[in-house]
Amino acid sequence: MKKLAFILLSLAFISCGNDSNLLDGKVTNASGAPVENVLVQVMGTDLNSTTDAKGEFRINTKNRGDELILTHPDYQMSRIDIGDNSEISIELKEKKSQEQQK
Repeated sequence: MKKLAFILLSLAFISCGNDSNLLDGKVTNASGAPVENVLVQVMGTDLNSTTDAKGEFRINTKNRGDELILTHPDYQMSRIDIGDNSEISIELKEKKSQEQQK
């Protein structure tokens, strides 16, 4: 009986694991340097992650075809459709300062 319960419980965990879709990504600037502390969020959810010093992040997207929103104080907000990708690279554009806009 214990073996049967263990097997059923193991199958439940395995099937739950199939529902999660991890996406690995890297965020860089125009010169190819990694961008740290970018907030990466799956649009319409509370799922989010932040890039590390290498500009890398990992996020559970639940469903493929989701859209990511990337925000950072020094860069323009970016919206990216991830489609069926399990890895993605994103280049952020710097915000123009008040002096550059004049």
